[in-house]
Amino acid sequence: MSAQRGAGDRWLAGDSPHGVVFRQHDVVVITEGKFAGARGSVVLLLAVTPAPLYLVALGAGGDVRTRQSALRRADPAG
Repeated sequence: MSAQRGAGDRWLAGDSPHGVVFRQHDVVVITEGKFAGARGSVVLLLAVTPAPLYLVALGAGGDVRTRQSALRRADPAG
């Protein structure tokens, strides 16, 4: 657990662990699951392995844990 916490702390400080695509405050769209199509902002990197897992604050309110594979960068135009 401490290795995961360490990676999250380093990520918050601006370091991107290998395989981690998104950074804090990146605007994303969820592409899979119950919240598919929802737009939100990356808040935290929760885990790096087995696959990056983020906490995403949804634009409509609330937070959701989402794997990197279920996210894409939002179109800046809207």
